[in-house]
Amino acid sequence: MSKELNVYPISTGNELDIFANHNFNEVKIMDMAGNIVYNAQHSKCDRCTLNIRALPYATYIIEVSYLDNKTARSVFVKAR
Repeated sequence: MSKELNVYPISTGNELDIFANHNFNEVKIMDMAGNIVYNAQHSKCDRCTLNIRALPYATYIIEVSYLDNKTARSVFVKAR
């Protein structure tokens, strides 16, 4: 089965919901230049809610690392 990653809402304010079809253990958020602006370890979950209040308004790439060391990415916008 392929790894899938969904984030909601795509245009968000202070919280971002992450849903995956497999357990993941790390979440990274990068700006469009590839700089890591958020990095957190998670304990084998397939969904979580991130507080992104501290991030500036912009477009970001989110990447999760699965337990088998594969990764999946998605894009979201932190909007006003």
